[in-house]
Amino acid sequence: MKKINLSLLALVLGLAVLFTAAMPVTPLAASGEITIIVNKDNPIGNMDSGQVKLYWLRKVKKRWPEINKNIKPADRKFKCSERELFYGKVLNMSADEVETYFVTKQYQNAEMPQTKFVGDNEIIDFVASEPGAIGFVNASSISASAKEKVKVVLTIQ
Repeated sequence: MKKINLSLLALVLGLAVLFTAAMPVTPLAASGEITIIVNKDNPIGNMDSGQVKLYWLRKVKKRWPEINKNIKPADRKFKCSERELFYGKVLNMSADEVETYFVTKQYQNAEMPQTKFVGDNEIIDFVASEPGAIGFVNASSISASAKEKVKVVLTIQ
């Protein structure tokens, strides 16, 4: 079992809280719905929120079993209604808890944290280009052209 330097962990967690508090707030989502998306070549079908949570947090598996690719969660850089809806209704976690979770996983297991983006188009492009990616976007961002690049596996209101 690895020893944890508590001073270093406290410093990292403190910085995470400071950066989270200083983030700008983006306007509310237009549709009030988010969609969970994966790469279009991922053979997984519809998912429920419990499955999304397990995969996005990489709690059970670090790789998609169907395609043997690393799971790469996509997140939002800044506080916004999409992130709040995803964290609250899917993860049942606060922003601070999510940051602490990923910092701890990185520190303990050298796992990469979630990749963060400013907006929906960046997340859609990332998920389209990464076979193991899973992300969330405003449901109104899933246009016909987006549906050609990614697969919707769940919609949350």
